[in-house]
Amino acid sequence: MSEIRKKAMTRLVLCAVALVACIIFSVLLLSGTFDGTTGGSKPASGDTISSSAPAEGVDDPTADNFTAESTPAEEAPATPEATPEPTPEPTPVPEYEGLSVQPTTYYNEGEQPTYTVTDGNNLNMRGGPGTDYDKIGQVPASTGVTALGTNEDGSWVVVNYNGTYGWLKTEFLNG
Repeated sequence: MSEIRKKAMTRLVLCAVALVACIIFSVLLLSGTFDGTTGGSKPASGDTISSSAPAEGVDDPTADNFTAESTPAEEAPATPEATPEPTPEPTPVPEYEGLSVQPTTYYNEGEQPTYTVTDGNNLNMRGGPGTDYDKIGQVPASTGVTALGTNEDGSWVVVNYNGTYGWLKTEFLNG
């Protein structure tokens, strides 16, 4: 093997070792295993790690931080204690008055689909998702409505038309 090839192979091996070391370091850093403490233990939640104490010397491999002898160690800014964020209250599920059956799926505001009643059909609003429920209103043909919720299979939607909540069959709606 020529001298040039040996040097190229040596450089290639060194690059591969450096790449593997970088990958291992990245995995340890991302997983939280490598947190900068010695002894392999993480500090307790109330403990703080002081990085402002100068190391005894550059030759000490166990020192937490290495500083040049001619420049004093800078004090790290104090970090305020992290205050836990309050647990958000669960969003209450709306109760639509006048319905015999409430929807199984509710749409968030801004994510509610809009439909138009098909031409030639005045669509009956029902108290539940089926024709066996009472008729509680009627939506004229070509009228736009906004779905507030749906039944399990999405074949019926809850709408509010003229202040009345009711179920409409999606088969007769254009989306």
